Amino acid sequence: MTRMVRAAVKIDIEKTEIREFARPCIGDDDGLLKVECSGVGGSDPEMYRKPGTAPCIMGHENVGTVDEIGAAAAKRWGLKIGDRIALHEYLPCWNCHWCRQGDQRLCMEADFFNVKDKFNTLRYGTCNAGIAPHLWGGFAEYMYLAPNAVIHKLPPQMDARHATLAVPLGNGVQWAVLDGGAGLGKTVLVYGPGQQGLGCALAAKAAGASKVIICGLTRDRSRLDLATRLGTDISVDAAQEDLEKIVMRETGGLGVDVVVDTTGDPTGEIARQAVALSAKGAWLSLNGLSQSVPIGEIKKRYLTVRAPRGHSYRSVEIALQLIASGRWPLDLLCSHDFALDQVHEAILATAGRGIPDAVHVTVSPWRVAEA
Repeated sequence: MTRMVRAAVKIDIEKTEIREFARPCIGDDDGLLKVECSGVGGSDPEMYRKPGTAPCIMGHENVGTVDEIGAAAAKRWGLKIGDRIALHEYLPCWNCHWCRQGDQRLCMEADFFNVKDKFNTLRYGTCNAGIAPHLWGGFAEYMYLAPNAVIHKLPPQMDARHATLAVPLGNGVQWAVLDGGAGLGKTVLVYGPGQQGLGCALAAKAAGASKVIICGLTRDRSRLDLATRLGTDISVDAAQEDLEKIVMRETGGLGVDVVVDTTGDPTGEIARQAVALSAKGAWLSLNGLSQSVPIGEIKKRYLTVRAPRGHSYRSVEIALQLIASGRWPLDLLCSHDFALDQVHEAILATAGRGIPDAVHVTVSPWRVAEA
């Protein structure tokens, strides 16, 4: 008799139902993951309300235990049944210039900016669940481990919910430190206290930044307070306080060395302000697709401008080291956990709807929902 796997499937805009899929037959080169926990990413609410992306098993911040694995896959990944792993969302070619550097986010087969049909391109958490063997997302009891999966081995004792921070914290390491240059003695400004912004702030402090400033709006008050508990030096409510005045006061009028915008502000105001608050020689990581920055000011201030785009293998590995260190109260970040039949509520909570003060929300597929 065919064994079945339960999964929460997006079937329409902001609509999910539990469906069953046949458990895949695993060959020599692939495997099957028993999902322990899957984080709801900051981009998931946008994906959930996007038309033309159903049916889809969402969930791209995935942690679990190897339940079945082929001999060639076990040798290639250095894994065995019972090992715990975390996954990237990328399913890259593994042969190109970028993959060989551990920068799978830029692989032509994985990079969304180069893929024409994104929904039918394999990627964990965002692709068509109609493509066999169907289990391409973490909001399910099991996930298919494709031969080209990007995998990190986890310590046996690591808390599964903490481990789901590997991707968002990996983004923080990438954007603030590896791409942004945050390190010893640097001053850092982070726009947005969501899970990505908090990850950037934590990564900057871990790298030795002397002062980290994070800003949000009045509605973000609980997250701004949380940032302080996680080691951020100054949290600013930009709707009530003068951010420019605070930054210049705290930097002796020089401006900050690193700016990371995690908001994607469509007005372009943050990009303009980020340039104005930068010290000479600063590094800026500016989000969004339509914003512009004045080249004259960039030249005058000798700025380096990049855009935050995903994570490399190295950044996620560093994030897992930070998680394993036990130095930060990560339970404060992992604010809410939901069962498989509560995926709809979990995604809305991440969007700030329904449940207040959600930060990093997780789905535990084997958890029994409370009555």
